[in-house]
Amino acid sequence: MQTRLVPLTDMAVLMTESWVDQTRRPFITAEGAYVPVREGFPSTHMLPSRRRSGRGYQKLGDVVIFHGAYPTLDEVNDVKTLEKPRGIFWISGHEGVTREPHILRIEGSGGEVTHRESGIIYRLDIEQVMFSQGNREEKTRISKMIHPGETVADMFAGIGYFSLGMARAGARVHAMEINPVSFKYLEQNTTLNGLTGKIRADNGDCRNLLSGVYDRIHMGHFEAVTFLDQALRHVHKETILHVHMLGDRSDEIKNILHDSSLDANITVHKVKKAGPRTWHLVADVVIE
Repeated sequence: MQTRLVPLTDMAVLMTESWVDQTRRPFITAEGAYVPVREGFPSTHMLPSRRRSGRGYQKLGDVVIFHGAYPTLDEVNDVKTLEKPRGIFWISGHEGVTREPHILRIEGSGGEVTHRESGIIYRLDIEQVMFSQGNREEKTRISKMIHPGETVADMFAGIGYFSLGMARAGARVHAMEINPVSFKYLEQNTTLNGLTGKIRADNGDCRNLLSGVYDRIHMGHFEAVTFLDQALRHVHKETILHVHMLGDRSDEIKNILHDSSLDANITVHKVKKAGPRTWHLVADVVIE
């Protein structure tokens, strides 16, 4: 693991720098903090990769979030010692098409946080909108597929989870979001990342906002398959659709394509485990 050795007194300020790998935790010693460095930035020390044992959690900005079962007192105290967060929260799930979190504040304060990931700034209120760090590799995968100048529809844009990366890669993104709170942060994050000329954001039901044809359509919602017939009205030959789903629903996708008189090549990718026997998957659907 590539790191920089920094004084403990400087950690609070330095942890917001763009070179810090937010997915790894600093290694604290008497001589200072070995802070993990993102790929492409200079480092001062190489440490063996370390994997912390115990309960997993998300760190967004300066708050910590647990998912799954409600955390034990020992698990809460563990993250308090390691992270010294402003607030600690538990999310039991998300509700409806607007993906509002069912969230409980365990202790501390919440509200707005600023989170940095892969060079992109995300501002959000963790008590009102969702954020999944487990999608980080998928965001990178999609962004690497972008061809400069291509037109993209992001049908469930949220606060800009995928829109920001695609726009930064050179796409012209039509970002649609039905949740007004998420939409507010989508607009803010577009400005924060200097992408106002590359993202056109619309607040409302994406089925009513799609217009024209797109080179790529991103459908980042677990019920995306139920919106596919609408999306297929806005494709051309070689349009690529990225259809998120819980479990493999390829047969449903094939049936919808057949009903729309379209042929396509379908490739399914794993994103992350979403349950004991359930995977978050993405089907790349290339219109032929």
